[in-house]
Amino acid sequence: MLTQHLDYFQSKPVNIPKITILLDHGYHPEHLTQELEKVYPQIMRKIKFERSTKPSKQEKAAQGKPGFVPEQSPGG
Repeated sequence: MLTQHLDYFQSKPVNIPKITILLDHGYHPEHLTQELEKVYPQIMRKIKFERSTKPSKQEKAAQGKPGFVPEQSPGG
């Protein structure tokens, strides 16, 4: 999806805060960085990856949500 919107990232000024992209534990930030830099070498000056918190089984059970539970963005 990021590669489909390269024009957005290319036009984003460097002097504003980086865009944070939340990753679940199935993604490998190092691999994503390498692949994205092949397409747009300066992209890591504009984005950063952050691992989302992983809820425990007890937390998911308390919410009544078994299996994969998507992370809620702040304010979302």
